[in-house]
Amino acid sequence: MTIAIPAIRTMRISPALAVCLAACACGLIGRVIETLRSAQPSLLLGLSPLELLAIFLAARLVLSSREAREAPPWVIWPAALLLIPPSGAGAWIVLGLVGLAQGLRTQGEARAGYLLFAMLGVAQLWVTIGFKVASGPLLTLDAQLIAWVMQGLGFTATRIGNVVEIPNGNTIVVLITCATFHRMPVAIIAALSLSAPAAARDLAPVIARVAAGYFILNMGRLCAMGWSPESYAFMHDGTGASLYDGAQTLLVFLAARRGRP
Repeated sequence: MTIAIPAIRTMRISPALAVCLAACACGLIGRVIETLRSAQPSLLLGLSPLELLAIFLAARLVLSSREAREAPPWVIWPAALLLIPPSGAGAWIVLGLVGLAQGLRTQGEARAGYLLFAMLGVAQLWVTIGFKVASGPLLTLDAQLIAWVMQGLGFTATRIGNVVEIPNGNTIVVLITCATFHRMPVAIIAALSLSAPAAARDLAPVIARVAAGYFILNMGRLCAMGWSPESYAFMHDGTGASLYDGAQTLLVFLAARRGRP
């Protein structure tokens, strides 16, 4: 403890890192406020442990490096000013641009940290804007896959748009929040943050494992929700929902651990 306290006191956050952290805070605050206004706020106030993990590890990489170069004022001040208007999408754009610009100026762990910030900004833009634009075919794809799996299990399942009708089970509607490809990028970046810094050839298997595991987990959850009204309640609101969240987190840690040399 006597060693850690002086280290904390002498820790200096660079302007670029401060902007990245401020952008993360601005991007998440809207979700926190919305959750607080709900009838039953969640324990994490609508935040995902995976995105918080990615932010923490990216910042730690930047702080642990001595190779970081200061970003010029003409980059920092406009970026900071863009965070003043209350816009979640604007905050993620700033995070992506500053993270990429600073990642190109630095080396080693600092570069890995800033590039993680940049990728997180892009992933959050996909979650908030990109997926909504492409949601039609992606939701239909999820619904069709569920229908095929349920048919293979002996159910009479038919798909109409993003609705899977299962007369001898439980009809489900695939919405954005439960779509496979909605938050998959955030899970991938969380695994990359656990594996970084590493060569691209070592990170590619991590991405593949998280994507495959996330797909299997979400398909399993959606199919379980279509099995019966009771299984739907268990997986959507009950203990099953917590188990699913825990399985996602475990998947990220296992994929990242295997990704390390």
